[in-house]
Amino acid sequence: MFRTAEAPLIASAIALALVALACSLPVISATWRRAAAVAIGTLGAAGPLIAYAARGASPATTGRALWEWTAVGGPTIKAAYAFDGLAAIGIALVVAFGSAGLLAVTRASTRRPLLPGLVLAIGLVGIALHVTTDLIASIVLLGVIAALTAFVMLLVAPAPASARLATFLAIGIQAFVVAALLVSRFGASSFRFDEIRPIWISPGVVLAASAGAALFAGLYPFVPWRFERGEVSDTEREPLRGLLAMPVGIAGSLVLLRLLGTTRIALDTLALPELDPLLRSAVVVAIVVATALRATRGRSRGLIAVGALTAIAALAYPALHWSHVVLACALVTVLYASAVSLSSPDDWSVVRHDVALAGLWIGFALGTPIAIASGLALLVAEAGGAMAERVWMPPHRVQIVLVATSVATVAAIGGMAVGVTAATDTLTQALALLTVLALLALELVHIGRRLSFAIVPTELDVTAAAAAFLGTLLVVLLLALPMHDTLDLVGRPVRDVGSWLAMPALITLAIVVVLIARSVRPFLPDLTPLGGRLTAVVTALDPVPAAMSAFGVVAATSTRVSTLFALFERRGGVWLAMMLIIGLLVWATRS
Repeated sequence: MFRTAEAPLIASAIALALVALACSLPVISATWRRAAAVAIGTLGAAGPLIAYAARGASPATTGRALWEWTAVGGPTIKAAYAFDGLAAIGIALVVAFGSAGLLAVTRASTRRPLLPGLVLAIGLVGIALHVTTDLIASIVLLGVIAALTAFVMLLVAPAPASARLATFLAIGIQAFVVAALLVSRFGASSFRFDEIRPIWISPGVVLAASAGAALFAGLYPFVPWRFERGEVSDTEREPLRGLLAMPVGIAGSLVLLRLLGTTRIALDTLALPELDPLLRSAVVVAIVVATALRATRGRSRGLIAVGALTAIAALAYPALHWSHVVLACALVTVLYASAVSLSSPDDWSVVRHDVALAGLWIGFALGTPIAIASGLALLVAEAGGAMAERVWMPPHRVQIVLVATSVATVAAIGGMAVGVTAATDTLTQALALLTVLALLALELVHIGRRLSFAIVPTELDVTAAAAAFLGTLLVVLLLALPMHDTLDLVGRPVRDVGSWLAMPALITLAIVVVLIARSVRPFLPDLTPLGGRLTAVVTALDPVPAAMSAFGVVAATSTRVSTLFALFERRGGVWLAMMLIIGLLVWATRS
């Protein structure tokens, strides 16, 4: 049954549709509706992983081509699908986050009739995307899921934030298109991921695809949200923006992972595209002049500091690697989320999803098997936590579930720290270790805040620890085979199989760390004064003004260029056309 590609896909789509149906049935009480939706969503998320393990030793099952298109003398574009390890993990994440989104939409007091259908559509398109084997077809599906997400954001986020997100997604699609064009210039005969040769993946291809995926994932500075109080009157729908934007971030990131898997270069040593020294010098001079002008006008010190850092980065460009840029973006994303969530703890429900995606990108930058696996496991833990938090439970069950999801998160971050040691570049190791420590500290602060709401008896602590150990170990077992095949697929196979045997020790250490964080939190000073001081930091790090300035510059430039072209067309267009025609006639007669 599970040896064909269609069975797991159909089962996952049906499970997601049943979750939407269970959430909307008016004849059943709300408690039973939520319980049924959680049960179906959990089975639907675990289904692809179980199906992949049940297929045995057979190769990744491949489905039929839905359509095929070939230009004259050009590459073949085929919308075929395959159920491999990465597809199984991607489908599980789509079903889990889709179920959590449907539950969250149902619980919102101000309901929007279109929301459940749009969330379901995002899930179904996401399932199709994660099994697609062609780069061009993946970009098409990315465009569909981006359009649906932009429409959803209009219903759950402020209008300016929705417009910024839609702009970022549109630019991200263009970046992926640029990456595909750069691949095609090598004479690619096909855009299938398994047929793209490593020599076709130039630094420019990686940089363009990374920019597109970062725009989809919302990494800093591509953060569309502004964390200001009183921004929206409906405060219950506003936290949904982070959860409902998660599928599009995962989609862009996993497409990037498939593209990175076609190259066999160590990702921590991957170089950036070459830049002409004269052009680099011109950029440095322009930055210095602009910074000096801002300083003379008494502008913000933050902008001056950003200008200075940009000039230093331009000077050091030849020594920078792709991993350095990715880790810098991930680090600033975590620091920005820390400032936001500590100054306003309620905003943790929004920024936590960006933090999870930043953790995945840490694994990309390191490029080691354990780091990539830990990044994917972090998303799985985040998906489990998102589903669990959408259901009302008695306090003792809440404690058990929170401990279990927190242990899975901390264990994934611990695995990422282990993956740092396998990197070969020293600066990459240093940046990755700093980012992982910042990520761990942020997670532990919020774990302690969520778990320290009451005095917990020892028996409940023991029960929660046992449930966390067994639950996390079960998730590891479900992920073992798909994760192993995923690492083989992206060209980073696990050399030491014994590393999987260290998981029980890592889970045990994570349990100890979580319980210590819960126990120490009541003895720490109140973080409210610190949060007030961090408000200025959030304002200084807010990337929205810079994005709006960039959009303004682009709009002004395009307007002026259009005006110049129109003026030239009225005054000199006819004469230029006549000169070209005369030149062609002279060339034709002389030849």
